[in-house]
Amino acid sequence: MLDRALRWNELFSHWPDALRAELMKSARLVRYRRRTQVLASDRHKRELLAVVSGCLEISSMSSQGRKYVNALLGPGQVAPLVRLLADVPLPYDYHAHEDSVIVHLPCDAVIALLDAEPVLWRDVAKMALKRQRLSVVLLQNQMLNSVRGRVAATLMSVIHFYGMQVKAAASLPVRLSQNDLAAMLGLSRQTINKELGRLVAEGVIDMSYKRIRIVDPDKLAHIAAGTGPQ
Repeated sequence: MLDRALRWNELFSHWPDALRAELMKSARLVRYRRRTQVLASDRHKRELLAVVSGCLEISSMSSQGRKYVNALLGPGQVAPLVRLLADVPLPYDYHAHEDSVIVHLPCDAVIALLDAEPVLWRDVAKMALKRQRLSVVLLQNQMLNSVRGRVAATLMSVIHFYGMQVKAAASLPVRLSQNDLAAMLGLSRQTINKELGRLVAEGVIDMSYKRIRIVDPDKLAHIAAGTGPQ
């Protein structure tokens, strides 16, 4: 399972077989139940977390107990790249958003292998830049868009973060409750309910239990970009 997980991972799929085999020597595979905290014994431990199945939630909590969900990562994705740096504050927590299998990779072992094949640092840089671009777009939408546009942009960000190219009706690859969206947007659950209901009424999305299906991706993209009716 470790070998298959690394072969399908966005960062390690291009690594030579010999380097992946070496990385597996220090890797450990852990199964987590839904809502279980990852790295609970040491939240600052310098490890990369590669998702094999399920979903990894990256979040933080204010001193007033207010939760903010930064991202949801699915199978084949890895985080947090910032832990490859030794001197960066680590404000985020990690939880299994649903029952999940996650590979823990010590950052020192990953760095040693990257340094042995420096060209592989290019993949790290590309991934970091891609995520920065998504973060900047999401932040811009959060600051400048209407509430309706912010909800649409958040749904689009989940699609893009998973690397999906949605051209026709498709379900989001992760379960999202109204509470999850409220935590991602810093809005009340009542506001989220209202805006989702509006999108359903207009035929942009439909919903079942904690599942959101994108019915009209083009219209959702226009609303997210602020070019559709607000």
